[in-house]
Amino acid sequence: MKLINKIMKKMKKTIKQSIYTFLLICTTLVFTGCDLEVQESFVFDPQTKPQFTFGATTPWEWLQTNPKGEYSYMIKAIKHAGLEAEFSNTTDKRTYFLLKDSGWSDASKVNTVLNREFGSQTILIEDTDPVKLRNILMYYILPVYVDQGPGNLKTLDAFYEFKTLSSDPGNTYLTLDRDWNYSIGINYAPGLSPNALGTRCKLHNYIFSNGNSVAHIIETHTRLEIFK
Repeated sequence: MKLINKIMKKMKKTIKQSIYTFLLICTTLVFTGCDLEVQESFVFDPQTKPQFTFGATTPWEWLQTNPKGEYSYMIKAIKHAGLEAEFSNTTDKRTYFLLKDSGWSDASKVNTVLNREFGSQTILIEDTDPVKLRNILMYYILPVYVDQGPGNLKTLDAFYEFKTLSSDPGNTYLTLDRDWNYSIGINYAPGLSPNALGTRCKLHNYIFSNGNSVAHIIETHTRLEIFK
């Protein structure tokens, strides 16, 4: 009986010590938690630094090298629309969105230029309306310099409107946003037309024309309205 009482006393002591330790930890967390510094909502990502700088090379000169064979449609479209000079601009500030071949025609994708704007994945660029094609390409150009950093897209998950060079009445502007990792999104702003197509840039900050222009690579067609 004495042994049992001894064991019970020891157990009670152990339980009291455990409760005391638990309460001490809780009290410490409450008082020290108030002194913690507010953490930043995001950390600047090193990917916002220019990825590729091409000196005096223009976007048109770069495209004609057809990197990885992914810009054949873009090259043909620029020639068919007569926009070689616009993509060779060396003095005016410009932002270009360069569309890979998969964004022009791809049987596995619905939102391609040829499918959405010309009704066929197999139509030849040479058989498309050059005026309409010109407006599509000019929609991918902004008359300002917008890189991936916070200079223009200052607030996380906010939507900014930028004028395009397109004269198509339904596509005179586009919206840009950036996520926590500074990835640029195009035409994801709420309230846009049901016909709007959004996309996120695949690669950012290709610097051309001695720093006067910047290009971002996209893989899917984007717009506000169906081009006329």
